[in-house]
Amino acid sequence: MSEKIRKKRGFFPSKKEIFTFLKAQASSQMASWVDNLMAFGLKKVLDIFKIKVLYFFSQGIESYVFATVIGQICGGFFVCIMNWRWSFKSRDIKFKYILSKFVLVWLGSLFLNTYFTFLLTEWLKGRRIIEHIFGYHADDVFIFVKLSVSLLVGFFWNYTMYHRFVYKDVSFDKWFKRVFHKKSECE
Repeated sequence: MSEKIRKKRGFFPSKKEIFTFLKAQASSQMASWVDNLMAFGLKKVLDIFKIKVLYFFSQGIESYVFATVIGQICGGFFVCIMNWRWSFKSRDIKFKYILSKFVLVWLGSLFLNTYFTFLLTEWLKGRRIIEHIFGYHADDVFIFVKLSVSLLVGFFWNYTMYHRFVYKDVSFDKWFKRVFHKKSECE
């Protein structure tokens, strides 16, 4: 297909975009290893010592929720550096700007991962089929849920936001002027 048709249609990515996507997925996978190893290890340590974290009222936060948050922090820091230096090669943008945008996107990712991991784990824990599959380790359904949720959030939220917002030289001044100028025209 010719370059002219490809540009006109707009849905065929260039070779550079495909390569960037593959590098971002590789760094995401490495960060997932960091995240998941931290989360699974911390959950097991907390379970061994029967530690409930952060007591609110009479209930403690479940160990897998706390472990998910800590794993996300470690994995998030790792992927931010990897994407800045290797995947998106955004070294011409100051790291403090990338970090501020990354934190916004990462907070969204943290919320989505933690909320849906909690929601699905709690929903699946009492199911008979889960107890049949996992046996007396029904609490380990958390591992399957966390991996599934992190893959979905990583592909649909993280990559899109990294590619379109975090590692781009986005000028907030121009964006604010455009948004508020359009708003004032409507009034």
